[in-house]
Amino acid sequence: MGFDFSDDYKEILQNILSDRFSQVSKIYDLKARSKGERKFLEFGLEFKKDILPSEYPKILGFLLDDLKQEFPYTEIIIYPNQG
Repeated sequence: MGFDFSDDYKEILQNILSDRFSQVSKIYDLKARSKGERKFLEFGLEFKKDILPSEYPKILGFLLDDLKQEFPYTEIIIYPNQG
């Protein structure tokens, strides 16, 4: 069983979203864990209602770029959802 360190990621993730991604209304079901040397970050992302689903890939791409810089060597899985 891996070690859960969600709290370590939560504040940084919320800061990134609030500073650079106004299209996002909230994150939910945040799970961050490790297994051996591998780290995993997984969460749901709720977009604001006025954001079209066709815009999700572009926004998610920029977000993943930012997260990979902040959390190198971490596998990141995001589940997008419209609010």
